[in-house]
Amino acid sequence: MAERSKAPDSRYPTVECALCGFLFRNKTSLKNHLDSMHSGRNTGFIKKRHRKCTDLQCSEKGCKSKFYNKELFISHLKFDHCIDFDIRKLKFNSEDEFLTWKEDFEQENNSRYVRVTGCKTLQDGKKLSYYYCNRSTYFTSKSKGVRKRRTPIKVKGLCTATIKEIQNKDGFIEILLCATHYGHDISTEHMRMTKREREEITELIQQGDHPDFVINAARAKVSDSLGRVHMLNRKDIKNIERKLGIRHPGFIKHRTINDLSTDRWILKLQRTPDNPVLFYKPKNVTCENFEPNDVMLIFMTRNQNNWINKFGTDGIFMVTEMSMVRAQLYLTVLYVCDEFNVMLPVCFMMCNDSKIYQSFFLNIIFNKIGCIYAKALITDDNYDLYESWCSIMSPVRHVINQRYIDNQIIEKLQTEIENQDLQHEIYDKICSFFNEPDESIKQEIINYTNNNLKKNNETKLFGTFFDQMFASRADMWAFCHLKESLSLNKMININTVYNQMIVLCENKKHFTPNLSKNMHIFFTALLDIQKNRKRKIEEINIKIANNHKNATCYPSRLIFPLSNNKWRVTLEDGSNNGYVTITRKFCKIIDCVVKCEACYNICAHIYECSCRRGELTICEHVHMLGIFNKRSQIDMDVQEKEERLDVVEDLKTNILLKLQRILGNVDFVNDEETLRRINVSLSGVENIITRTQRTDDWYDD
Repeated sequence: MAERSKAPDSRYPTVECALCGFLFRNKTSLKNHLDSMHSGRNTGFIKKRHRKCTDLQCSEKGCKSKFYNKELFISHLKFDHCIDFDIRKLKFNSEDEFLTWKEDFEQENNSRYVRVTGCKTLQDGKKLSYYYCNRSTYFTSKSKGVRKRRTPIKVKGLCTATIKEIQNKDGFIEILLCATHYGHDISTEHMRMTKREREEITELIQQGDHPDFVINAARAKVSDSLGRVHMLNRKDIKNIERKLGIRHPGFIKHRTINDLSTDRWILKLQRTPDNPVLFYKPKNVTCENFEPNDVMLIFMTRNQNNWINKFGTDGIFMVTEMSMVRAQLYLTVLYVCDEFNVMLPVCFMMCNDSKIYQSFFLNIIFNKIGCIYAKALITDDNYDLYESWCSIMSPVRHVINQRYIDNQIIEKLQTEIENQDLQHEIYDKICSFFNEPDESIKQEIINYTNNNLKKNNETKLFGTFFDQMFASRADMWAFCHLKESLSLNKMININTVYNQMIVLCENKKHFTPNLSKNMHIFFTALLDIQKNRKRKIEEINIKIANNHKNATCYPSRLIFPLSNNKWRVTLEDGSNNGYVTITRKFCKIIDCVVKCEACYNICAHIYECSCRRGELTICEHVHMLGIFNKRSQIDMDVQEKEERLDVVEDLKTNILLKLQRILGNVDFVNDEETLRRINVSLSGVENIITRTQRTDDWYDD
């Protein structure tokens, strides 16, 4: 007799031969085995081994539950761990309409649903299909080296996100959608381009466009929801060319982007739907108010335009200038402050003399997006630029760039004071003034300048400089002054993006006099900024979701209202004097992304808790208030519905009483014309009731 075979994968159902104990995946394989090995003998005893429940595993802390049925798994997560699931029922008129909606839904939610099995025909003629999350099932690595992607596309298990499609005989589509993913994060790197996106890229490739131009055309369309097409690279283009059976001549000749004509490059970009070029003046071309040798390029992507519209209303802007060494050009950048108090670049200008054309730069932005009603403008010690902003845009508060102050202080300390220890001591003391929120710092700056710097002969010259330049204007740079006037919870982070731009400009290998090459570098930098921003939003939303889970364990009796916009939450652990205070604020950001959907979509800016200390998140205490308000609103909706039902019942009673009185008085009416009018009115009432009944029956179906 043959040796006993190895047991199949425990994830699949198995049947066992009652004669020899061999295991098979289905009854057909068992029957073939009986015919060949046991002369067709069948004792009738077939043991069926149950599938092990390892596909759906609960990953919550302290829970080791495993399920085979997905509905039971979702119920477990929903009721035992209070996880909200987005489950919807939708109807479509045709298969094409459903596929179009599916593609838009996948692009909007950074997800993808695939059909791993064929379409099944039911007994009543309907067709059933299942779409699963593309990251479901198991991953088996076949690589022998180091993988470039840190996390595999497939996860160990099944994701809860599915689409159940039922196609009726008349062509109508009914779907049951579970849009909540469990067991993995939503990452753009695991997405694939949609059919429409691939067709657009294929069209550009077939036209013979340079790969870098195709990449820039895709990145110019980047929106706040970062998609897979926006991260297009040369490898993707090479794969598309291989499928098309073509080879771009640029790869054969090893032609670089620097060999391309800048005029031709920018002209093609201007013809794209999302044209990022706002103004272009090439060299040796006559243009009004410009010298023949002047070169200027101003550009803004669609995502940068969205950032201005989102954060620009009553926001904080910054204008900086830096030198592009190898390109022999100057770079002027307009920044806007986002919800994390981090500066984002929203417009670039490359020219050979930026100071002359700073007003022109602001005028071009004004023509593109209109007047900007900002809260503050951060610049170097440049009053002319501030006046230009006020005359072109709107009056704002002038704030001096802390980085500029820092550079000026370091340079002056090194020239006026020889003692390096004293230099470090003075520098550390002045740096403490920048981010200190205490109002007592206002007087401390004056006292330190007059009593320490000016009275010491060794520091007298530096003290005079610091007093004239910055101490007398501390309201333009110290956090203690800006906190209340600009509604800041912490000082603005200027260095992160500014340093990135400086590194790009000072790297001689990057920039060249070719403006198309420089634009390509900036598009890549913007993509990196958008990736970091999206990663930060995802991390904060995960913290918000975890805080919401913890808040469900606390009773609502701990919340005590102090006024219409203030609440006190008692702490059971007795910390912070036994309570924290929550104050209602106002969020001016359009479509804020840092929010909790389970608490009526409250964002991190609407409430301020005394325990947060400037951190942008939604703490457990704010979640407790959101859950309490949601329950109160549900109770109010139920009460209002009951009151409406009572009103409807009263109306029905009044109508019946009126009809009874009319029927009792009809015997006294003998005029034929009057009876005819009564009959017509009653027929109208009957038609209204019939139409209403048909509508209710249709909704019930």
